[in-house]
Amino acid sequence: MLTLNSIIQRDPEVIAAEADQDLIMVSVATGYYYGLSDVAREIWAAIERPKRVSDLVDDLTASYHVNSYSCEEQTLSFLEALLAEDLLQVKDEPAG
Repeated sequence: MLTLNSIIQRDPEVIAAEADQDLIMVSVATGYYYGLSDVAREIWAAIERPKRVSDLVDDLTASYHVNSYSCEEQTLSFLEALLAEDLLQVKDEPAG
């Protein structure tokens, strides 16, 4: 289960390419194809390197001027879907 303190990164085994306004991805491990657009595409770009979920939500809230609770809920839901499809890596949370 992801939390705001989780540090995430996209799986390097996923290949992505632009197709018109969308981003098409293929998982090398499974051979499945996925398509992303709009905010989902921005999230994918943002997690190229390890990033704390709370920082991602803060960035999205500022960029889109949306309610932080709604942004948090929708971002976690999307990230959970990526995790379920093995498109996301969860890094160790820092001790503290």
